Amino acid sequence: MLKIIKFPDVILRETMPEFDFVNPVKNPKELEQEMIETMLSHQGMGLAANQVGIRTRMFVMGQDENAIGLFNPVILEATEVAEDVEGCLSFPGIYATIKRPNKIKVGWQNSSGELQEAEIEGMTCKCFLHELDHLNGVVFQDRVSQLKWAMSVKKSKQKRKYK
Repeated sequence: MLKIIKFPDVILRETMPEFDFVNPVKNPKELEQEMIETMLSHQGMGLAANQVGIRTRMFVMGQDENAIGLFNPVILEATEVAEDVEGCLSFPGIYATIKRPNKIKVGWQNSSGELQEAEIEGMTCKCFLHELDHLNGVVFQDRVSQLKWAMSVKKSKQKRKYK
C-alpha cells in the first residue's frame, strides 16, 4: 500500500507531467492496482498519483470492483454548475462546499494506453474534477473563500474534539 501525502507537501502544488507509456514512471497496471488498493483502504472515492508521491498525470476513482485508473485525463466539454460538499484524503476530516460543473465529457487512457471517452455527471463528475485539480496543482482549499475554509477547518476541529 502507498503512503498518502498530506497538505502542505509541495508535490500537491505541482502540475503533473503526462504519463509516458513508452518510458513509464512505473508499470501502469501495477500503479493502477496499488493506487486503487490505497484509495479503498482509506475509504476514498478518488486518489491522484501526486497524493502518493508519484509525479505523473494519473488518478484512480470509483468504488470496490468498479474503481479504475485514468491516465492523462482531459475535459472535453463541461455544462451545468452545482454546489456540493467535498473532502480530500490529503486534508483528513475537512469538508467544504465547492462549485463545479455537474456534467462533463472526458477523455483518458486506460492502463493499456487505449483512449477512452465518457460523459459523466453527479458524484462521478465531482470526483473526476477534484482529482484532475490535484494533477494541476490545485487543492480543494483553493476552490473556496478564506472565510469558508476557516469555518470548515474550525468545524473539523470541533468534530475531533467531541469524538
